[in-house]
Amino acid sequence: MTENPPPDGRMAKWILLLTLFLVAAARIAAGQEVDNPPAETLYEKAKAASVEILVDDHMGGSGWFADPQGLLFTASHVISRPGRRIEVLSPEVGRIDAQVVAVDLGHDLALLRVESREGGYPALKLAECVPPPGERVFLFGAPIFRSAVLLPGTVARDNTVFGYYTERYVEITHIAATVQGGTSGGPWLSEQGEAIGLQSGTISLKSVPVGIANVIPIEPIRALLKSQRTTATPTMGAAIEETWQQQRDFLDRFAPRTEGLVVRILKSDGPAVRAGLKQWDVITAADDQPVRLSGQLLRIIRAKQPGDSVKLSVLGPDGTGRREVTVRLGKLEAGWPQPEDASDAEK
Repeated sequence: MTENPPPDGRMAKWILLLTLFLVAAARIAAGQEVDNPPAETLYEKAKAASVEILVDDHMGGSGWFADPQGLLFTASHVISRPGRRIEVLSPEVGRIDAQVVAVDLGHDLALLRVESREGGYPALKLAECVPPPGERVFLFGAPIFRSAVLLPGTVARDNTVFGYYTERYVEITHIAATVQGGTSGGPWLSEQGEAIGLQSGTISLKSVPVGIANVIPIEPIRALLKSQRTTATPTMGAAIEETWQQQRDFLDRFAPRTEGLVVRILKSDGPAVRAGLKQWDVITAADDQPVRLSGQLLRIIRAKQPGDSVKLSVLGPDGTGRREVTVRLGKLEAGWPQPEDASDAEK
């Protein structure tokens, strides 16, 4: 009687693969996740690295560590203006003072620093990019004074747009989620627990959130963490809308199919006002390029520097009086600490 020979290397590999398959099938049958980390892992990782932001003793928003040496992010609108007393608060770090290192108002970012400590701080890893539309993501923050809450969302677009905040435009992407006040500055996380963005705001109708969150993508976050310098974001000092957003009585003043950008809000004594732009003027071109979408004009402006000029072709509010207007751009971050920049570009 002869014995069967031992399996060769290929047979051993097949046996190993079959064993792994059977183990995975058993886990799925038991309701266990195979590809994604357990929810507790994601939650605990976010909780350890996240903080609440106190501004003059008031809880103003959320934040998170991006570097073990004590660098962390929040939304710049949480701080609002220079010179305020900032603290961070969490079970991990207690209550400690924080200093503003740099801001990027064009992306609603504030980089803070706390004193280093032995062993460092738990920090979130930055993802390479925002996941594609349809991917599940999570926001960690303190909604309406409720600490340490994890909220779900879905990436809702594959590029950036501009949202108008008080007196400034912020470059954002969108995540489908219902978020509340207090989460501003909190991290958006991939299923792997990496930071993919920062919570900035929400779209609402009559003060009711409609389920679309404004989120700062990871690229400007990474850039500010690397430079640790306040940016110089150019601004025209005006808010605009597309022509087709206007009422019928306004559209009837213009030739059919007129396209352009309607000046709706002007910053008092801002660059646009000083250049002679008026409310309800219609901008049809910038630097000889036709503009019919707000993002087209804003990307032309963002490609410049404060102190540069942009040439606008403008129609009056009655559809006549075509003229050229040259606007010398100001700087959103005027008034914030900028030790690296000695220029005095106008706001």
